[in-house]
Amino acid sequence: MNKNAKHIAAVSLGVMGAGFAATFPFAHAPWGFVLQSGFEAGLVGGLADWFAVTALFRHPLGIPIPHTALLPKNRGKVTNALVKAIQTNLLHKQSILDKMKEARVAERLVLRAKRELEREDAGERIARLLGGAIRALPREQIANALAGIVRESVRGVDARAALDRVGRLAVERGYEQPLLDYALSIGERFAAGDEMRRRMGAMALRSIEQMQLGGFMGFAVNAFAGFMNEDKLGGMLQDFLITFLYEMRRPDNAYRESALGAMRGAIRQLGDNERVLEEAERLKSRIADGGEWDGAIAGLVGSALDAAERRFMDPEYCRAEVVPYARDALERLEKTEWIARADEWIQHQAAAFVEKNHGVIGQLVKENAEKLDDDTLIAMMEENVGKDLQWIRVNGAVCGFAIGLVLGLVQWFAVGG
Repeated sequence: MNKNAKHIAAVSLGVMGAGFAATFPFAHAPWGFVLQSGFEAGLVGGLADWFAVTALFRHPLGIPIPHTALLPKNRGKVTNALVKAIQTNLLHKQSILDKMKEARVAERLVLRAKRELEREDAGERIARLLGGAIRALPREQIANALAGIVRESVRGVDARAALDRVGRLAVERGYEQPLLDYALSIGERFAAGDEMRRRMGAMALRSIEQMQLGGFMGFAVNAFAGFMNEDKLGGMLQDFLITFLYEMRRPDNAYRESALGAMRGAIRQLGDNERVLEEAERLKSRIADGGEWDGAIAGLVGSALDAAERRFMDPEYCRAEVVPYARDALERLEKTEWIARADEWIQHQAAAFVEKNHGVIGQLVKENAEKLDDDTLIAMMEENVGKDLQWIRVNGAVCGFAIGLVLGLVQWFAVGG
């Protein structure tokens, strides 16, 4: 397009020159005089505009005429003027901030998210997004970071105070009752075994045999022992023990209340129990030193992320659970002041960024302009504005021709008349 305009400008100048030369033989005639005046003025206008346009970029005909090749000679001034125009007029700070205020970024993001959730394939898209995000998480770094947090937290724990707090909370929440029931169930299973029955019978018989009783009482005990063996005596004791443990499950059992009271006292005094305190300190040291606990944390993190990945990569789950939840969350979000606050925060951050980096815009323009040599810069400007400059030459020739015709007519009538 620039070459076509340049060609038209050259043709217009050639036409004016040829017309001026062709009218010399007819200069004595009125019409020849007027035409010659028009072609003369068009030639002068075209040449003047050609000189002016060419002088912007280079020396006309290569002759170093003063005040020509203006752009190469004044690159620094042109660049600074361009930078100033961009920073002060085109992209000044307030215009950027005003545009950011009009953008309402947070509000538009929420609206865009709502439109995306209305799509038929929203579940599939969310599944791909969440599954890929979870899969890309650095598991080892997460596990190491979490293990470090755990170790640091455990080092600062006061074991005695922690045990006191655990004991107090356990009693406040009544944990001694399920704990006692669990102990009773273990005792019942242990007491119901055949081995336990034989052991209780053997122990009871040995105790009877070691009793030193005289008179009628001794005779009665020996007679009873003669009728009993380990199995029978053990069975009797076993039935008694199982019945006793079963009865302790009843809320109104007196032994149960006594046991619960003893357990409450022991739980409240966990921090004063030296054995428990020693074990707590040992556990604290093991966790703080890492090792096996770091491996356990890494395994826990891996298992949690695997489970999350399997769950969120399921499009049906995302469609049924995640999409409705996201829609509801966005609806609730729109009823709060979060969007306005988010936009205010974005504008504040944008203002701080623009304030800090506004000069970078001009600096970037200047650096890019300075990277170009004169020939490249001239070629770039001619490519972008050369078309309009060439039409200035055409207009100069045409306007000069028209003005020359008018002046020729005026001169003919003034002088010739």
